[in-house]
Amino acid sequence: MRMPSWKSLVNGLLLAALFGPAVAFDKPAKAQDDVYPGGSVPPGQYAGPPPGAYPEGYDPSMGAPPGGYQMPGPPPAVGPDGIPPTAWPGTSPFNVQTRERTMNRDGLWEYDNYTGPRRKYKFGIDYLMGWGVKPGPDLLIGDPNAYLHSYPTDDTFPLPPFDRLTNADFADPQPFQEWPARRLNGFGDLDHFGVRSTFGWENYDHSEIQISGWVLFNNKVTLTGFGQTPNDSTDIDPYVFRLPLANGSTTGTVISYDGQLLLQYDQLMYGADFDYWATPFWEGKNVMLRMEMGVKYAYIQEKFLMQASDSGQEYQYTGDDGTITPVIPLLNLVQPIDPFTTTIASRVTSNLVGPMIGVRADLGGDAFKVWGTLKTGVLANIERSEVFGNNVRDQVGQSIFGPGPATTRSREHVYITPVFETAIAGEFGFFSYLPVLKEIPILNLSKLRIGYNYTIIGSLSRPGQVIQYNYDVPDLKTKRQNFGFSSVNFGLNWTF
Repeated sequence: MRMPSWKSLVNGLLLAALFGPAVAFDKPAKAQDDVYPGGSVPPGQYAGPPPGAYPEGYDPSMGAPPGGYQMPGPPPAVGPDGIPPTAWPGTSPFNVQTRERTMNRDGLWEYDNYTGPRRKYKFGIDYLMGWGVKPGPDLLIGDPNAYLHSYPTDDTFPLPPFDRLTNADFADPQPFQEWPARRLNGFGDLDHFGVRSTFGWENYDHSEIQISGWVLFNNKVTLTGFGQTPNDSTDIDPYVFRLPLANGSTTGTVISYDGQLLLQYDQLMYGADFDYWATPFWEGKNVMLRMEMGVKYAYIQEKFLMQASDSGQEYQYTGDDGTITPVIPLLNLVQPIDPFTTTIASRVTSNLVGPMIGVRADLGGDAFKVWGTLKTGVLANIERSEVFGNNVRDQVGQSIFGPGPATTRSREHVYITPVFETAIAGEFGFFSYLPVLKEIPILNLSKLRIGYNYTIIGSLSRPGQVIQYNYDVPDLKTKRQNFGFSSVNFGLNWTF
């Protein structure tokens, strides 16, 4: 009977498998065997033990020699050039960096070893779109006590050397709408653009170190156009601004401005972070939780500027019909003082540094990963506050004593403030899937990273709050509030 061809093939493979091990494990050749043609040994080759090493007739393959004899040591040289100090002429390709660890998974201790690279280095750069919290919508520009007591009254100067009757007919209800007080409600959250760079490495056990630096560039917001556009040749606008000031009395005083009002707010932030993520304390399939420790530094500088101008003219304003007429009828408007501008500016610079601790959760693998962090800390704030004033003096005072002085006050504080920070981000190899971009050598190795970060500082001085609005000499006061900033990042990350 004819055997099918597949059976012949199977039987042949089985015979080859049985024959191969028999040949591979054949008895090794003896050192005394004549392995060289003609029985001669080439110069420098090992020719067996020296004479007298074994008793006559002793076969070394039988085991240890009888008493009085010793097994010879390794030959000093084998081959024409001798053996090298190691089995390899250079670094062995099998010299892997083995790591071992034990871990608790779901209550069971497990042993794990690792023979891959010791660490993976990471570098990233991001474009930032950030927002700094607004200075405060209800923050009054002026002294609160003077606002309560002097602002509602009629600030009329009825006697020489300066006469200005701001509500001559006394028909408007008090407080009247002319020369209003102003607040910082015109400023919203300040927009910023910036960059961030990160560098670090991840170890075999998923512990990780990262150093990052970031900056949200300065943004300056200017508000103008307060009041109404005058419709006569006097260029006087009674709807611009009234500044309440403390002057040592129980009621304070006010300065009314009929020219222009400019408000300006600046904000700049940058910083650096050192983060260490420990080995996961819980790890599942494509999920791990890690403790986070680190140090945070943040630099925050804010500036506030107020400039108000006045015509310096004497006149009489009638609230019923809004007319502006000379104090003395049938005469022109009198100019007892030159037009002037009052300037009050402040700046607060904060340097915050301190430890942070938190937790990080990772979901996904090398192809696609999402992670989030929650951390808190206590930062030391080295803070410097400054205030500048120029010509903070009313019209009557200037008509008698001249313009007010230029003054500067500064103060430094060191205090502790809490901070809370949270972030979420994700990355994946977006460019490696695009037809054209995947051919670019550097771009196709990168991963697209998108994320969001929010930081809130428990206590921080703000430039609009530290001003003590005094007559002639503005000063500083201590007042703090919460401060926060956030950012959205778009960037690239490389692992090598």
